[in-house]
Order: sequence, then C-alpha cells, then structure tokens
Amino acid sequence: MRGDPAQLAARVQNRDRRALAEILSLVEQGQAPPLPKAAQQTGEPGKRPHVVGLAGSGGAGKSTLVAALVDHLRRAGLTVAVLASDPQSPLTGGALLGDRIRVRIDPADDGIYFRSLSTRGAAGGLSHAVGPARDWLALWGFDVVLVETVGVGQDQVDVRKVVDTLVLLVTPHTGDEVQWEKAGVIEVADIIAINKSDLPGADRVRHQLRAALSLAPQSAEVPIISIVAATGQGVPELWEAIQSHAKRGHSTF
Repeated sequence: MRGDPAQLAARVQNRDRRALAEILSLVEQGQAPPLPKAAQQTGEPGKRPHVVGLAGSGGAGKSTLVAALVDHLRRAGLTVAVLASDPQSPLTGGALLGDRIRVRIDPADDGIYFRSLSTRGAAGGLSHAVGPARDWLALWGFDVVLVETVGVGQDQVDVRKVVDTLVLLVTPHTGDEVQWEKAGVIEVADIIAINKSDLPGADRVRHQLRAALSLAPQSAEVPIISIVAATGQGVPELWEAIQSHAKRGHSTF
C-alpha cells in the first residue's frame, strides 16, 4: 500500500528515493498530490534543474546519447534524472520500457535516477506525466533532467512545452530535403546533433539542415553539432552548446 501523499511529498523533499518512485507512480495515475507551496514559490537561480529534451526518429540513437550524456554529466559531478517516454502497445496496453535495457546505469550511483513513462496512447511522442514528473524531480534537487521522446518522427513538438533546451537528433540517413522542409520539430529545436557523424552523408545532411533552417529567421543560428554517441565523440561539445543555451535564460517553469 502506498504511503499518505502528503507524507510522500515531505519524504521527497528529504530525498527519499522510494518516496520519489511512489510519487512518480501516482503522477502516472493522475493521483499525485500538489507540489508543496514552498517548492512552487522557489525562484532562486540555480535551484532548478536544466531540463533537456532529446527528440528524433527511431534509430537516431537517442538512448545511446542519453547514456553518453549521463556518463559525461556524472564525470562532471552533476546529478541527473532521465524521463524516457515509451510507446503503449495498442493490443495489450502495456509498454516495453526498452530504455531500461538499452541504457546501462549503475544502480549504486545515487546521482542518477531513471524513470520510464508509458505514453498511454498520447500523441506527440511524450507521456502526459512528463511535466508533473519533471517538477517532482526538481523538488528532489537534480542538477539536470533529460527527457527522451518516443521515436515517432516529425510531430514531436509537445516536448517543447516541458523542456528548457530541445536537442533534435538526426543521422546521415535521416530524410531528405523535402522531409526537412515539412518536419515541424526542426522549427522548435534549439540545437541539432548529427549522430553517427563518422558515416558517409553527414556533410550532406548538415548542408540540408542549414538550408532548411535558413528559411526561418529565428532558426538560422541554431547550432549543429556532430557527434558519435556510441563512443562519446562530440558529447562534451554538445553539452557546452546546451549550457550556452541555458545561460541565455530559457526556462519552462
């Protein structure tokens, strides 16, 4: 039986990991208690995590990049939480929660927290629970929250509403000029990362992306970072770009 919601909230503030897990389960069920008023009113700089969204089509390497970023952040002494949205099966109603298999995290490391959330049929590549879950993770005190979307393609714009910095992940084999022009997520991305940039076609994709971004004045200066997530190549540069975006004062909450 779950604990009293008010007591759970107090335990989360005291960094009780079991209470955090129970609260996030209540969040998924739509039964979580409201955040403590003190947490809602806190506006001190540096007291909230930087929330980073990772969007991209299936096979782009989002889970691999999550693992690489977690490793980089932990080496830098930062605590990090991951919220990964997993698609719900139309037949069973269950979710694979495959990111728990693909992303290897040391269970003994208290500086990392990983939570998979079923989309429960929601469109846009994101679970409805992500926003409230993000706020509880902020109350806990993580330095960074990574939000991974489902690899659904061009309509992953819902994540824009719940993150501070949105990274779009593409590969040398992703799309063509026509697809770039109609891909709505490009218009809301703050940074674009070309994963598997050691493969042929990476330069072609970079030129296509820059041409597509030039069509929208607000997107013309979006950084395009080349990475190889599987080896960690380019991940420090990607994190520097994320930090630079953070310093410009963007915040979702």
